[in-house]
Amino acid sequence: MTAHPFVLGRLERTSLAEQAVQSLLQRIQDAKLGPGASLPSEARLGELLGVSRTVVREALRTLKGLGVIDISNGKSPTIRRELDATALAVYFSRAVQVLDNSTEDLMDVRASLEGRAAALAALRRTPEQLARMSDLVIRMQAQLRRPAAYASLDMELHLEISRASGNLLLFQIIGSIRASLEAQARQGMERRKTQASLQQVQDAHVELVERIGNRDAEGASRCMLSHMESALRVLPVQGRPSVSRPRARPEASRSP
Repeated sequence: MTAHPFVLGRLERTSLAEQAVQSLLQRIQDAKLGPGASLPSEARLGELLGVSRTVVREALRTLKGLGVIDISNGKSPTIRRELDATALAVYFSRAVQVLDNSTEDLMDVRASLEGRAAALAALRRTPEQLARMSDLVIRMQAQLRRPAAYASLDMELHLEISRASGNLLLFQIIGSIRASLEAQARQGMERRKTQASLQQVQDAHVELVERIGNRDAEGASRCMLSHMESALRVLPVQGRPSVSRPRARPEASRSP
């Protein structure tokens, strides 16, 4: 029988399962194992790593939870074919709970990512994607006085824009952050007490979709950044005092 080409260093320190995870991740990267590629059996991995099958199983469960591998009964683990952002979503959810100033920091991250996504969407969106964005904006107008419903549609719109960017990493990272901040988006709408203030938010979304529709990459990026700044101003921010930041100069007009 031909030996499996896996070569791993034996583990000798404590926290063996964690070390096994890191060792396997490194080997997957070094060997450039692509989607669908198989790992050795549990028994063989135990021999290569010098640990029990119990430790190997724990490490494999961790890798499955991270979205790296798939595990089927009676079969060797395989490299997952699709990217899974579950671990990112958990991380950002925890960040909102435990970090000081998490809302402002996450909005900063969102602004950078979503500004670029809006620019790419303007350059790459399809007619079908633009039609979905326009439909969402129309539905949002009807929900201005219902913060929870509006926030949910708002999230869908931003995800559709990031999907239209054609960049899967942007789409998944933005989705992971948006899920953590939907409650804040709802809270932001609840804090806007006048019809004029609510309509201002809606008008910003309308302008954003119009610029994407007109393939105005720089304008879409600028509109998204302005929208983020406006949203942050109405949210209660804990931790350090807010500081005035120079508005980023978008580089979106360059073709990717």
